[in-house]
Amino acid sequence: MLFLVDAMLGNIARKLQLLGFDSEYRSDIDDLELIEQAKNEQRIIISKDRDLIARAKKQNIMSVYVTKENEIEQFLEILEHVPLELNTISGDTARCTKCNSTTSQIHKSRITDKIPEKVLEYNDKFWKCDNCNQIYWEGTHIKKLQEFIHKIKLG
Repeated sequence: MLFLVDAMLGNIARKLQLLGFDSEYRSDIDDLELIEQAKNEQRIIISKDRDLIARAKKQNIMSVYVTKENEIEQFLEILEHVPLELNTISGDTARCTKCNSTTSQIHKSRITDKIPEKVLEYNDKFWKCDNCNQIYWEGTHIKKLQEFIHKIKLG
């Protein structure tokens, strides 16, 4: 499943990417361009913009209208419309949160000059974006995201 998430839901887009879902986040695009991109790339639009969702539905573009403010409730709304399998967040499946590209594991020795010393000391597995070269590791934020996913599953 491919998603196109509008500017109001950037945190949701990042969480979807970390879960491994192709979720493009655009804050610099108007509604007509967003609809056209969703149609051309067969993406599901996720938005809090009622008018955008109405326009998308008129063009038979699958879309999810998010009404809640709490991120857990927002995810639950999305799950009502899209059957997502929420698995463990892992660098092996996560996508880049900067450009939405895939990531590949990279050996620690190849990035020692790009990562803070403490991070290198406490982590053994690293990933690099295949497109923008952003470096990732499974830090404490991953544990927080795992808790987030657990709360959604209890939903």
